[in-house]
Amino acid sequence: MNEDSERRLALNEVLFRDTNEAIERGQWPQDPARVVRFRCECSRVDCGQAVELTLAEYEAVRRFPRRFLLAPSHVTPEIETVVSRTPTHVVVEKEDRPGEIAAATDPRR
Repeated sequence: MNEDSERRLALNEVLFRDTNEAIERGQWPQDPARVVRFRCECSRVDCGQAVELTLAEYEAVRRFPRRFLLAPSHVTPEIETVVSRTPTHVVVEKEDRPGEIAAATDPRR
């Protein structure tokens, strides 16, 4: 995979992460045990799959700027490593240049 492709995939994922940040901000009250439907943060532009997890689980993913929430079958091994896996979702960490892009564009940093 070339650098331009990696950059494009990383920016797609950043877009979906930003969408999920807005979803989380819109939750009231901010109950950590509340289950919320987030959007899969994979690199597929046409992905519309929802991933359900609690606000606390989402916060655990977001503590790390290189980590993203994905549907179980949406991992792109060329640019990310699986950090954890459940029956409903996967958490991945971006590597190399995609990881740098993810960290640099993290709205929480």
